[in-house]
Amino acid sequence: MGQSSQKIQEWAGKVQKKLPDNVAKYIPTRLPSIGKGSSNYPYAVTRIRAMRVKLMPRDTYPRLLNMSLDEITRKIGESEYKQDIDDLSREYKGVNLIEHALNRNMAVSFQKILRITEGEPHELVQEYLRVFDIDDIKTILRGKKHNIADEQILESLVTGGMLRYTFLSNLVSKSMDEILAAFSDSIYAPILSKYTGDNLQAIENELDKFYYENLFEAIGYPGSADRKQFDQFVRREIDIQNLLLLLRVKKYDIGASGDASSNVCLIEDVSSLLIPHGLDLDAEKLEKLCYDDFIEAIRKTPYWEAIGPVLDNKDIHAVSLTDVETKLLRYNLTKVTSYSRRNIISIIPILEYIIYKSNEVRNLRIIVRGKSVGMDNDLIKDQLVIL
Repeated sequence: MGQSSQKIQEWAGKVQKKLPDNVAKYIPTRLPSIGKGSSNYPYAVTRIRAMRVKLMPRDTYPRLLNMSLDEITRKIGESEYKQDIDDLSREYKGVNLIEHALNRNMAVSFQKILRITEGEPHELVQEYLRVFDIDDIKTILRGKKHNIADEQILESLVTGGMLRYTFLSNLVSKSMDEILAAFSDSIYAPILSKYTGDNLQAIENELDKFYYENLFEAIGYPGSADRKQFDQFVRREIDIQNLLLLLRVKKYDIGASGDASSNVCLIEDVSSLLIPHGLDLDAEKLEKLCYDDFIEAIRKTPYWEAIGPVLDNKDIHAVSLTDVETKLLRYNLTKVTSYSRRNIISIIPILEYIIYKSNEVRNLRIIVRGKSVGMDNDLIKDQLVIL
């Protein structure tokens, strides 16, 4: 980067820190990347659409619900996951086999996307996929803190980002101090070094905020149509995370003192946990969600379209967080699909595939886990997101 460009970048960062939150979100700390190599959207999108065709048709899921666990395993083994099932069948059986095969296949698919993209799409996808690194780090830390069995932790690792399975799986058998030391030279070191043993929630929240800060830096100023759509999608994800956090606070009556007997939600209590720069829920609107009648406040947001049927005329303490999360995921998938159809040669179809692939693995995992514990088919079906 030239000296003049570097000065502009430094200026943008200083300006952003001095502005109020509702203004600062429009001032990037880093301008769009220069000199990253040519973008290959036409080639990449063509390859991605070929991968998209291999996703399971929507009518597959109802059929899986009517199968036994052995039949489901056999059916998955005849699909895109065949190689993964075959390779891992010597080491794992039953539910464990499917869990590991699903995770490995998704990781391989996302690594393939990184190989076929260049320049701008490669940079954006790489930063977006870091969410899996964050999730895997949190999974390991949470598992070790709560003495979860190593095998259970391994089943939950996705490795769809930059961190490889070999590296992460080796950490699972180590002590917490050894795990933290393994990240001492990584970009996560400044956050993980703050871990004291009893502040895991704060560490997880910092990792989430760090992820979005990096992602916005990669997006830069969203001048082009596809970057603008990508930017909006990321901000919508932030809204959804903040909504779920506030709903959890309200549902469990977490108030000013942290006393579960109080149903007062003060913005000071949760403001440190909220992720800034959402799409429709800025700091002012989030504050209203805390102080005002929660259901009525949500009714005035675009998200009421998705979660209104779950919340309307309901006691908030009886609302299922899983139902709300499922509805919001379906809403998000619908939006990205709509954007993809309008932006055929752009980052959006690539993003769409990542979201749909993640959702496919999520659906299959829900079916397998539900079947393994004898869950009713209707309950399993309610948790699936099918478009």
